[in-house]
Amino acid sequence: MATRGHITEKAVLVHEDEYRKTFPIESYVDETYWADLPIGQRIRWMLKQQASRVVDFCTNGSECERDEEKAELAAVWKIFKQDPLEPFVIFWKRYVISGMGLFTEGYVLFSITNIHALFQQSYQPCWKTYKECSEVWTQTTDYFQVVGIILGQLLVGFLGDWLGRRWGMIQVVFFLSPYLFALWSERSKEDAVIMLLGAIMLSVATGTTINGWVIMYAISQLVYGVGVGGEYPMTGTSAAEKETPGSRADKLHRGRNVVLAFTMQGWGQLANLGVLMVGLLAFNSKGSGPYSHGAAGATYRFSFAFIAVFIAWLAYYRIWRLKGADTHLNASKAKNKASGYNSGSFGMLLKHFWHRLLGTCLCWFCNDFMFYGNATFRTVFIGILVGPNASVMTNWLWNLLNVGVSLFGYHFAAFSIDWKWYGRKRMQAIGFLADFILFLLPAALWGTLTGSVTGTKVFQFIYFFSSFWNQFGPNCTTFLVAAEVYPTSVRSTAHGLSAAVGKCGALVPTVLFNYIGNTTKFWVVCWAGLLGFFMTVMFIPEATGLDLLEQERRWDYMQQGRGKEYHGIAVHPRHLSLFEKGVLGIHHQYNPELDAEAKKAEATQKVSQRLQDEQVVQVADDQ
Repeated sequence: MATRGHITEKAVLVHEDEYRKTFPIESYVDETYWADLPIGQRIRWMLKQQASRVVDFCTNGSECERDEEKAELAAVWKIFKQDPLEPFVIFWKRYVISGMGLFTEGYVLFSITNIHALFQQSYQPCWKTYKECSEVWTQTTDYFQVVGIILGQLLVGFLGDWLGRRWGMIQVVFFLSPYLFALWSERSKEDAVIMLLGAIMLSVATGTTINGWVIMYAISQLVYGVGVGGEYPMTGTSAAEKETPGSRADKLHRGRNVVLAFTMQGWGQLANLGVLMVGLLAFNSKGSGPYSHGAAGATYRFSFAFIAVFIAWLAYYRIWRLKGADTHLNASKAKNKASGYNSGSFGMLLKHFWHRLLGTCLCWFCNDFMFYGNATFRTVFIGILVGPNASVMTNWLWNLLNVGVSLFGYHFAAFSIDWKWYGRKRMQAIGFLADFILFLLPAALWGTLTGSVTGTKVFQFIYFFSSFWNQFGPNCTTFLVAAEVYPTSVRSTAHGLSAAVGKCGALVPTVLFNYIGNTTKFWVVCWAGLLGFFMTVMFIPEATGLDLLEQERRWDYMQQGRGKEYHGIAVHPRHLSLFEKGVLGIHHQYNPELDAEAKKAEATQKVSQRLQDEQVVQVADDQ
């Protein structure tokens, strides 16, 4: 049995190690937080870290400097030489799988506009003149899926915090299958079979009349939307919680992890266009038209049958292969001794973080107003470029180019969003401001931009450039920020609520644009960018470089009624919104000296508990 002296010596060593871990080298210089460094030293430190040159601790405990970027590339090259496909397999497992639900979201959601253009040319009595179909039901196909998405974001966001991330993801897959309304238990393999059957039913939806088919198509979009909506809180929270809390990867690469998963939305759009174009060429023999009913119907059904394959694989993976998705949530529930939904945490969220919730909700609303408004009048824009009688294939090709520009924005955001000198908040604010200007120009100069060849080329540049700034800006950051500025116990709920308000921003222009002219559309959309800019500046905190563990530490203080006793970096002026600093004055709590004392006390408590547990085990072994 260990002697008292040995225990004391071990306690001192363990205590020093625990205390040292609270000042990680990726955030501190000695015990000085990087944001507290003098401005010149801080800039050099940020640029050095951005270049991925960091000080790390070698296995022997001495300090050594290594170039991580070169180390990563060397590791990738080594793996590539051993197996050329292995780097792609790693990327697939780490980023593609986590974003596969959003791949299906991007595929189906943006297919609405693409398929609508085909139907307008092939089913004119139903989709253009409305002689055979109800105009109301035909128009609902433009926004019923968005209504379903809003419901799914609220419902699955709540379920994700109540029953767990994995359960929420599985239910999302079930809801992705139209006509399956009552799959409420995590059962066995039969669920996946029924889910796949439901997905196939979307591709063969029909009615006794053509108007009946339109009604079934609209209802299918609504139910499908519930599942798609659930992907937002599930993918966002799971990707944010992928790394170990407090780890170096959590601080430096959390944004990249989340946004690379989110980029699958763009790849879904690209895949949808590719499948539709291949299908139309196969079933219509040419892309220029005219398009027969049979060719249009076969193309539409083929596109949904294609995505059913991915849904089947998604069901398999989430039921049998998905592990560890609830690690963070279970730890939070264990700490708070909560087994179900933590309604007390939600009440505290509304009390202490209502301003953050207002910011993430309204910024997402403004973004989706611009983003989906842009998608809605895409046909108008393309008509200006190539004329009102352009074929469906021509429209799809121009749309394909726009998606390519968007994908560049997605990935540029993913690989720059963790730069401390730029960060999420600045990226979002600049993106909003850029799109405000780019949408204001067509509104003010409509006649000039549409009345000449030169003006049309300028208009073309403006449209594509606005797509880039939307992705390299608020479309990526709103998804990320809502997943990282709230505590674990209510993160999914807050993300789902923010996303639902955002999708209301998508719903409004979808309906409104049926009743206003082209010039007015730009006048309406541009102001959403300006409002989003001001909401970002006022209410959005800067979480770049702030790990989730430190935010949970502050939340623990708040749950204990000791919120004002917390003095750590989560209340550093760098990581607070303008409202939190200028109105609430929360930044006055920040005190690194007092926080260091609190960390020592916490380390002492943690070490004492650990040694007590070890003693109990030792005594049991001796006996």
